[in-house]
Amino acid sequence: MVTVIIGIALIAVGAYFVLIGRKKAAGDLLEIQFQQTKTIPEVREALQDMADIDPNYRELVEVKGTAACDNPPRTPYSQKQVAFYVAETYKVSEETREERDSQGNVRTRTVKHEDKLSEEESGETLFVADSNGDRIAIETNGVADKLDLQKTMDRFQNANQYNSNTYMNPHRRYRDFNVSFGAGYRLLGYKQVEKTIPLLARLYVLGEAYLENGQIFIGPPRDKSKPFIVTTKSEEELVKSKENAVKLNLFGGIGCAVIGLIMVIAGIVG
Repeated sequence: MVTVIIGIALIAVGAYFVLIGRKKAAGDLLEIQFQQTKTIPEVREALQDMADIDPNYRELVEVKGTAACDNPPRTPYSQKQVAFYVAETYKVSEETREERDSQGNVRTRTVKHEDKLSEEESGETLFVADSNGDRIAIETNGVADKLDLQKTMDRFQNANQYNSNTYMNPHRRYRDFNVSFGAGYRLLGYKQVEKTIPLLARLYVLGEAYLENGQIFIGPPRDKSKPFIVTTKSEEELVKSKENAVKLNLFGGIGCAVIGLIMVIAGIVG
């Protein structure tokens, strides 16, 4: 019976990869290839032309430039000046468990945990700018998880070395996560992670542009099926990664479904 249940679960996972994951990756790939790159003045002109007709007009656009920020923030751990960052703190621990197998034998197993304690992101406005100084503000508030950030620091400190003030500073904007541990765990230390968009890094941006108080913004499209992409990858690199994602979802999904089907048949026959 357990084999059948696992097999059904694998079939469901395979169907998700093929029908949803592949479709999303293929849709993103099509939009990237379909959209013609616009200059920032072209985006501004199009939005201003439509403003009198529809003040809420929004348009999906592809823009390329460099990352800029009026007051570049410093990352909390490495103190690097960047255009945008997300900093995370994790508690790292080991938990010892006793497990009994079907024959009644007891064995001890140690499981490592990484539990997020806090997350902070910079509050300064991120811009994509061209060589003439024209720029567009990029929405980051509440959508930082959608940005393709570079992991620029991943540092572990054992419990004795770690200074709790590093991540408990009350003047920072943290989202705190409740973490609980059972008996038999040992605190190993803390991991600090920084993900950033460096100043002057090249940016590829695909999203919905709109005017607000005379300022151009690009953010996630209202149509959730449309992509919102902010990345330091080139368009060619992005196309390649999306093509690989389409193949991975297709073949991975088919593989899961086939294995699941075999397990279901074996479970029923057996």
